[in-house]
Amino acid sequence: MPEKYLAITEAYLRERLLPFWTARAPEPVYGGFRTQYDRHGKPTAVTDKTLLCQARCLVTFARAQRLGWEWPEAREMLSAGVAFLEKAFRDPEHDGYVWVTAADGRWLDDRKVMYGLSFLIYAYSELALLTDSEPYRRRAGALFDLVAARAADFRHGGFFEHFRRDFALESVRPDGLLHKSLDVHMHLLEAFTTLAECTGSPRHRQALRQVTDLIFERMLDPETGTGMAMFAPDWRPIPNLPLGTLWGSDRFEPEGKPPEITSYGHNIELAWLYLHSLRILGEAPASGLPRTEPIFRHTLTHGVDTVHGGLFTEGHRRQGPTETNKEFWQQAEALVGFLDAYELTGDKAYWDAFRNVHRFVFEHMIHWEQGEWYPLLARDGTVLWDYMGHNWKTCYHTIRAMCEVVLRLRRLCRRA
Repeated sequence: MPEKYLAITEAYLRERLLPFWTARAPEPVYGGFRTQYDRHGKPTAVTDKTLLCQARCLVTFARAQRLGWEWPEAREMLSAGVAFLEKAFRDPEHDGYVWVTAADGRWLDDRKVMYGLSFLIYAYSELALLTDSEPYRRRAGALFDLVAARAADFRHGGFFEHFRRDFALESVRPDGLLHKSLDVHMHLLEAFTTLAECTGSPRHRQALRQVTDLIFERMLDPETGTGMAMFAPDWRPIPNLPLGTLWGSDRFEPEGKPPEITSYGHNIELAWLYLHSLRILGEAPASGLPRTEPIFRHTLTHGVDTVHGGLFTEGHRRQGPTETNKEFWQQAEALVGFLDAYELTGDKAYWDAFRNVHRFVFEHMIHWEQGEWYPLLARDGTVLWDYMGHNWKTCYHTIRAMCEVVLRLRRLCRRA
């Protein structure tokens, strides 16, 4: 059975998904990456460049190459992306990188945002692993040092996330509170994993263990094993509110979402990222099951739509789904996570969940005329949002998920 899904997924990745992005992403006039596309794959009138999307493109293209996928001028694409990033986004006075620029690199938002900085650590680590470049390795390490020095909360632990240009702390919540989020700390776990793989430094390995322990001890509900989205600096859960920085395609009521609402996609993404970090640390992934199996089980029980297929967006952590729409990135993370759960436990329910989500993605989520995924569907697969790229939605979740799914299906085929 894995052979069928391997063939379908690998052919799609190679023939449709990678070509969509590798043909479009390099911005031909000023450099860097262009990520705004309509449903026809045509560039939109929005030409701003966000640090998050620039870093995610570097991560994704470097990771895909490191895993064995190639395309014409792949290395040149990465070099040009780095050159634009360093010229346009890097702050020569206060260090770090600004949040948003115009197409030509003029600054539009000079604030420093941990979400973007975490992906830069990840990007330079991936680039170093791909090219064995010492300058890339040093840049990844220097970014880690910057984050440790300027963003760490030495009183309560973890990292602050939003700063003015000079790294003065800034609240971007409408209620004025400083906050920490599971989302950003999860991506720091991801970045520190690749940094530790890249450098082997005891300090980086220790930082990975520390942020992992913090997430599981402070940011997950102990009863259900599910994530809580936002916290005050002292780790008191607070409502998840829309933020006053250009972020993404969030869908919020003015009062936000209470702490009891959990994201099925973030939960299962955290689980598989943690298992991957154990492999990098040289530990058996099975040793992570006490932490991850409650997440897998909750996602399976509450997040999977057994009627129409796919993964619901989010729900009350002790009850059921509260948003039944299907978001593209949550499907991507579920595909990887359910394969990890099946591989480690042998429980066929997880294999069935993978097949459920895979079928929904390939029948509804992929816009086959273009090759990329729709961003948001209704529960039954009706398209709600139809753009192919955005200042938040780029190639990161879709290409990464297809690469990771292929790797896992290959392992399952060898075991069969």
